Amino acid sequence: MIDVHSHILPQMDDGSASVEETLTLLSMLKSQGAEKVVATPHFYAHKDNLEPFLQRRGEAFAQIPQREDLPQVLLGAEVAYFNGISQSEAMGKLQLGDTGLLLIEMPFTPWTAYMVRDVCDIFVQRGLVPVIAHVNRYSSQLRQFGQTLLSQGVLFQCNADAFSSFWGRRWALKQIAQGNIHFLGSDCHNLTTRPPLLATARQWIEKKLGQETLAGIARMEKEYFG
Repeated sequence: MIDVHSHILPQMDDGSASVEETLTLLSMLKSQGAEKVVATPHFYAHKDNLEPFLQRRGEAFAQIPQREDLPQVLLGAEVAYFNGISQSEAMGKLQLGDTGLLLIEMPFTPWTAYMVRDVCDIFVQRGLVPVIAHVNRYSSQLRQFGQTLLSQGVLFQCNADAFSSFWGRRWALKQIAQGNIHFLGSDCHNLTTRPPLLATARQWIEKKLGQETLAGIARMEKEYFG
């Protein structure tokens, strides 16, 4: 499988604090079945200038040794939504690898019709497919706008840690069964409070929904990431 959402780059954001922690996180992800990991540091348009951000990201990536016993690391970003995101030419440089996918963190405040339309327009204006990060955190907003987003081709990513609680697991399994979850991500930040939990998610999906459902998510990932 592919971890499409992680904060494993050393000292890049609020994720990994060192190269050593990064290597341990990658080793854990490998043991949990991740063949590839997309490093998605936070990008905030109101405070991050694109070119310095890309330079810092590249420097952090260069510190990670390429080893056969670790997953392949791809570069991307978790882009915090901002008004007019669909008009920003910078978004192409923040896509996940070369997949044409753009990972977007939506606000935790109520969404508006304008925001939803702005996200949907990313494909029309930029030729990128929007992916809503950690949709398990937005259950109330999705009740209002979820079907609109899905009908416009927006994809949803669920965090593996959703499966760690009864209600989170129940919600995630229902959404997966309905075909509303397209990607899984660890959203791991560190070894203590936010470690990788992909194995937990995989086990629950296979147990409750069957191996074919889990394989379907893997096929969707490989369709984009190879």
